[in-house]
Amino acid sequence: MKTRHLAFVTITAAAALLAAVPLRAAVSVTTAAPPKEMPVSFRTAEGKFVTATSNGTLGVAGDKIGSKQKFTIIDLHGGTFEDGAEVKIRYTPHTGGTEPPKSSYWGEVEVGIKRNSSGDTFKIKKVGDKYAFLTLGGKFVGGPVKEGALGLSDKQEGAMLVQFVDLSTGVPKFPKKSADSATTDALAADTSTTNKPAADKPASDKPATE
Repeated sequence: MKTRHLAFVTITAAAALLAAVPLRAAVSVTTAAPPKEMPVSFRTAEGKFVTATSNGTLGVAGDKIGSKQKFTIIDLHGGTFEDGAEVKIRYTPHTGGTEPPKSSYWGEVEVGIKRNSSGDTFKIKKVGDKYAFLTLGGKFVGGPVKEGALGLSDKQEGAMLVQFVDLSTGVPKFPKKSADSATTDALAADTSTTNKPAADKPASDKPATE
């Protein structure tokens, strides 16, 4: 009798387990998209490039894209780096040594934005055909300030606007103004000044000769 009762309990438990399996399989599990990375340089409206300088500092003195102007922008939600995306920005130095280089990230400090080991999250803000960066506290990343940091602004007018230069397929070439072109521009400006119509002169008091 005990054996039959035990067999009945075992069969009942197994049936309950089998019944639960299809229910679990029907539950949909959504997983967040992995972060997406893009090698990039940031070109300012003045044609300069954001540059990683010494001791974790940042500047915008770069005239061309070299190793210090190359960053990695990381869309934390696997998006396409569009308006409102949350990102981190990494810099990995090109040391050429045998030891792997230590990366650093853009982070907010007291004087503005510098580089440190952990970094902070920023939001991308599209402004016309360029982009600005917002801290999670709502401040815009601006141009360089003292102590080798990028500044912070409460208003969009003070934001540093940049173009994202995608380096996935290599470094693109940007047209440079030649010396001849600059001279021509200067001469044109000079000519436009000297060829201005003369202002009306007051009539002479001397009577005209017949």
